[in-house]
Amino acid sequence: MTLTPSTKGSFLAGVGLWLMFWALLFKADELTEAAHLKRWIDSAHCTRWISRHKSTSLLCTELVNYGTHGVSDPLGVAFALGGTFVNVLMIYLLLPCRERILRRGTPTETSIAQFRKEVI
Repeated sequence: MTLTPSTKGSFLAGVGLWLMFWALLFKADELTEAAHLKRWIDSAHCTRWISRHKSTSLLCTELVNYGTHGVSDPLGVAFALGGTFVNVLMIYLLLPCRERILRRGTPTETSIAQFRKEVI
């Protein structure tokens, strides 16, 4: 496949679209709170499910991705490849790192005070 400006632009457009979808997932709590739908939709529950079912999540996103953009048009394939790149990065790298950081939590005042006692 030759990388023309059109295919590069299509790839970047696919990256941008899927980044917007992931950003929408992370902001879903704020949107559902405003629409009074908080009890039915929870972004933390969605991200936990995605983290536990990585392969299924990737297959579902790719089914949507290639199902809507097709595999016959080269620009559609480049667009879908941009989405695939973002989905793999999010599902297998960024979500596990985010969960690991959230599990550690933020330092509390008592842990900071204990650290100061140990150091000083």
